[in-house]
Amino acid sequence: MKDVTFLRSFRLVPEIKKPFLWSSLIALAGTLIRMIGPQLISRGIDDGVMKSDYNYLLIQSGYYFLTLIALYFVASKALLSIGLVGELYVKNIRSKLFKHLSSLDINYFEKNKTGVLVARMTSDMQSLNEFAREGASSIITSLLTIFGATIAVFLVDVKLSLLSFLILPLLGIATKIFRKHADKAYWSIREWIGQVLSSLQEGISGVRIIQAYADENAQLNKFKKVNNEHLKANMQSAKNIAIYFPFLEITRVTSIAVVIWFAAQRISEGTLTVGELVALLFYLNYFFDPLIQLSFNYDLLRSAGSSMKKVFSILDESPVLSNTGSISPEMNTDNVIEFRNVDFSYGRETVLHDVSFKISKGEKIAIVGETGAGKSTIAKLILRFYLPTKGQVMFYNEPSSSVSQKWARKNIAYVPQESFLFRGSIKDNLIYSNPSKIQLEKELEDIGVLDWFNRYEDGLQHDVGERGGNVSAGERQFIALLRAVLAKREIIVFDEATANLDIETENSILEATEKILLNQTSVVIAHRLETILNAQKILVMEDGKLLGFDNHKNLLLENETYKELFSAWDLAN
Repeated sequence: MKDVTFLRSFRLVPEIKKPFLWSSLIALAGTLIRMIGPQLISRGIDDGVMKSDYNYLLIQSGYYFLTLIALYFVASKALLSIGLVGELYVKNIRSKLFKHLSSLDINYFEKNKTGVLVARMTSDMQSLNEFAREGASSIITSLLTIFGATIAVFLVDVKLSLLSFLILPLLGIATKIFRKHADKAYWSIREWIGQVLSSLQEGISGVRIIQAYADENAQLNKFKKVNNEHLKANMQSAKNIAIYFPFLEITRVTSIAVVIWFAAQRISEGTLTVGELVALLFYLNYFFDPLIQLSFNYDLLRSAGSSMKKVFSILDESPVLSNTGSISPEMNTDNVIEFRNVDFSYGRETVLHDVSFKISKGEKIAIVGETGAGKSTIAKLILRFYLPTKGQVMFYNEPSSSVSQKWARKNIAYVPQESFLFRGSIKDNLIYSNPSKIQLEKELEDIGVLDWFNRYEDGLQHDVGERGGNVSAGERQFIALLRAVLAKREIIVFDEATANLDIETENSILEATEKILLNQTSVVIAHRLETILNAQKILVMEDGKLLGFDNHKNLLLENETYKELFSAWDLAN
């Protein structure tokens, strides 16, 4: 993977370059105003207090008060501006991440857990958000203040400045040691918080089993163990902080004490004024205070860097299928789908062997076979989720590798076994594929299913809830099926789409959908006798091999594998 840097992340979001530059200039202006204050105090002491010129002291005090007011407004503006830039940055990163995820091949989602991907969009985005909201402004203002204070210290007195900074190498060594231990503690905390959350989730999800087996104490002990390890990691982090930050304070006090010691002699010699010493002490505090603040922000920076790596690990993934093929086939032939000597492998495992068949326009094809026979793989190849390892899958006489992903998405509909509904109303889900062109009520009435949804008081406006929780399993599947057929795609693939329904509900759905599937080419992975009998042709699969492709009557007479499958289904029904 490419090195992940904050610079790279900025290149990813060019929209924030100008706002970030403007915010930095405001912060720089705030730093300059802040550097003026000690000079005004210095002049007030030397030319006002020391000379008893109280009118001059009053004037300088007025100037200092005005700088404080200016500093307040500019600093507030800088913090707000940088914070808003950070929020804009996170918003754009999140949008780009979601867009990129949507473009990735199905293969990527099969290899990566949904929970991990959701974590990238939630917890890692939250980490970046916290940094953008709290850490970025603090780091920018701290760095500018350190830079400004360093210049100001040397402008006051070069020799004393060099003397005050002699302790910095020791500070650098201590910081390096601290960071080494802080990094170790940080990753330990991250690891154990993951274990705590996992154990907590397991305990809550499996509470019924735990109680049923009276295993509460054992589960509690497991949780206590990971919780104690998390505590140890946090205590180690606290120990590091307890050692390091007092050291920073000692360093600051020592540096200031050294300056005062040698400055006293310079003042007595008349080569340094009291006002210059006071200004020097102000600037030294301006130097050390941000250093301490940067140390406090180290964990935020570390966490943000870790989150960026995880985000970029997704953004570095390149979609394969969307970058292949640019042809939109001319749909003026009856040869809709054709498999020509197709092999397909998941890694080293070959799951299809030399499969060949043709599907004509308007045909309804059933695919049968035992689990692992290759049925779903054929469906995925038709959906263009994958390209064949060997041979060709043809759409209207064009190879799938040449056909654009956009064409496939617009002309092929899909109904999986596990139906998925989006949050919103029944209507929202039914017109999801083409909201501007579907005359929903009329089309539902034409096929005789409008009354199906009028059982709800609010009818088609009924809220399906999260993942369809406010409707029954049968209605969820029915809505998913209707969504596919109402899309009026040229090809529809049903992957055991009615497997979880009772026979009565399935028959009602099949009867309704048959009316609008007459002119569409459909491929059905079958699981019940009724589905087979409604098919014009049946594709028989076993161990990734095609053993037969014919109508029910002929297969029943000539194909032994089909006979066995049919007999098993007949007995089950």
